[in-house]
Amino acid sequence: MEQMDFVAPDERPSRPRRRKAETASRRNTSTTSGSSNGPREGYRRLTADIPADLHKRLKMQALMEERTVTDIILDAARGYLSQK
Repeated sequence: MEQMDFVAPDERPSRPRRRKAETASRRNTSTTSGSSNGPREGYRRLTADIPADLHKRLKMQALMEERTVTDIILDAARGYLSQK
């Protein structure tokens, strides 16, 4: 078994602190699908609390189908509404 060395908090090397402006600019330049900048044009943001096991199943299915969870949820909502 590998030996692990622990360092007391006061012995840790210090990291340079980022200024708030640097942190904010890094957040705004992310290359994700616009999640930090709000929804795309013509879309609305939806937030819902769902059970953890359902979320896990959605993510696993999305990975297996090489799709996003959003795509699966949109398909499910359209299917549900088309029956109404």
